[in-house]
Amino acid sequence: MSGVFRASVTGGVLPHSRSSGRACCSSSSSSSYTTGACASSRGEAQPTSSGTSFERRRYSLLERERSKLLWSRLDSGTGSRRQSVVRRARNKVKSQDGVIVTRKKNQQNSKSSPGLIEDGGALSINDSIATIALPAFFALAADPIASLVDSAWIGRIDAISLTASGLAIAVLNIVVKLFNSPLLSVTTSVIAKAYVSPKRDLSRAASIAIELGLLGGAAQTILLFVGAPFLIHLMGVDSAQDPVLYHTAVSFLRIRALGTPANVLLLTTQGIFRGLGDTKRPFYATLGGNVLNVGLAPLLIFSFGQGADGAAWATVLCEYISALYLLYIVYENIPGFSVGSNILESKERFAGTAKQLLGTSSVLAFRSLCIVGTYAIASGWSLAAGEELSAAHQVCHQLWLGSTLLADALAVAAQTLLAQAITKEDADSVKEIIAKTCGVGLILGTVTALLIQLSNGVLPGLFSDDESVLAGINYLLPYVVWTQPITAVAFVLDGVLYGGSDFSFAAKVMFSSAVVATGAMTLGINFVAESDFDVLQSIWVGYTLLMTMRLFLILYRLQQKEA
Repeated sequence: MSGVFRASVTGGVLPHSRSSGRACCSSSSSSSYTTGACASSRGEAQPTSSGTSFERRRYSLLERERSKLLWSRLDSGTGSRRQSVVRRARNKVKSQDGVIVTRKKNQQNSKSSPGLIEDGGALSINDSIATIALPAFFALAADPIASLVDSAWIGRIDAISLTASGLAIAVLNIVVKLFNSPLLSVTTSVIAKAYVSPKRDLSRAASIAIELGLLGGAAQTILLFVGAPFLIHLMGVDSAQDPVLYHTAVSFLRIRALGTPANVLLLTTQGIFRGLGDTKRPFYATLGGNVLNVGLAPLLIFSFGQGADGAAWATVLCEYISALYLLYIVYENIPGFSVGSNILESKERFAGTAKQLLGTSSVLAFRSLCIVGTYAIASGWSLAAGEELSAAHQVCHQLWLGSTLLADALAVAAQTLLAQAITKEDADSVKEIIAKTCGVGLILGTVTALLIQLSNGVLPGLFSDDESVLAGINYLLPYVVWTQPITAVAFVLDGVLYGGSDFSFAAKVMFSSAVVATGAMTLGINFVAESDFDVLQSIWVGYTLLMTMRLFLILYRLQQKEA
């Protein structure tokens, strides 16, 4: 074994740091020496400059004894054991700006992310909630706004292109809701725990999440590309009766399917950053990609004559740019992170971890299926009230969900901070986080309700000028208003369950609530409703039960956990 390699293992020169490009030195495992400068010409690590001469001599002796012990293990072990010892020795230190930091010290400093940090430079819980929730809100709001702009450009082509793109996007949204969003939530909790726990390997957790996301994205691309004709047919478009709409929608869906790996990678990296308590960089990536998309789409649509396909290509390109940017930031900021190493080193170990992640994601996928199914049943029942009142229901439904973006961002903060606090076994912080996030959620829902109520005279006219549609909106707006506080707190409590990794109970809550809500809708429409407006009332009574049951079941669960 070469002398250079020997020095790199025993505490001499380590591989170059990604951030600074300088060679780094190791440090003692003793808590008194958590940092070290670059190695001397003899290849020995040096103690901190503030130590006494006695401490420096003691440090040197400890380093020599550690080196002897390490090499005695290496010389007596097999080839695979030697590699294992080398990896453990290298993983004892992490480089940052040319200075070596032990794992314990690294977690005390927490890489400047807004977590529940104990040292003097830490953010308070209030500041941490705001630091995480506000960028998350803008990131969540950026995609719907960009989609609206995209629809406006496509609408300038013709009505068929707008309808076809809407059908394809509806299919993609279902895929994202059922498969990709659960992976995002699970990744957030896993990374948040690994970030603050000395027993968990952050780089390995991040690497496996990315690898699993890439594999899932590739599988989704194949399924969507091959199954596009069948999926568009399921959306109610017949190739014989309306061939132009059918082929336009299939082409749009297949192009967007090529961007599915980037979309999954983007969501997975967002989950990693959320777990680290950093929602700013995902916001920057999302914002930059959407701004580029808004400018590139009309260029491809009109200047290059690509039509609706041009908008699809613009979205795919921008998704890859945003995803690769975040992947690069992950690579730069998580020492030891690599893609593919876990599969190559130990397929069985990767399969075990991947199975756990997929198992949890499948539980959340079932939860998503329950909520998506409830909304689909409600949309179907609304048609019984006529096209105009059904349109009014759709407008109020979108307004109801759109107003929960801030609550969803608050749930991200609750999930991240709770996962970190629970891993640290900090019971006081857990209680404080739950109380404050739920309190802010209640205030947020109340303020949103007041704003919607105050804009009652103006808001309906922004969506339609049809008298029947406006009458339906005015009839449903009171339901939208007074359910806002309940809905906001329910969303935050979902984040609380995710932060505690109580994913199974979250799925059970959603299933129970969905059964009660759809049952109430069915009974009301079939046995109580006497007019078209009564049909809408039955649907929104079901919506109210859906959110109210979620709220009280989760509160009951929290009381059990407290006991």
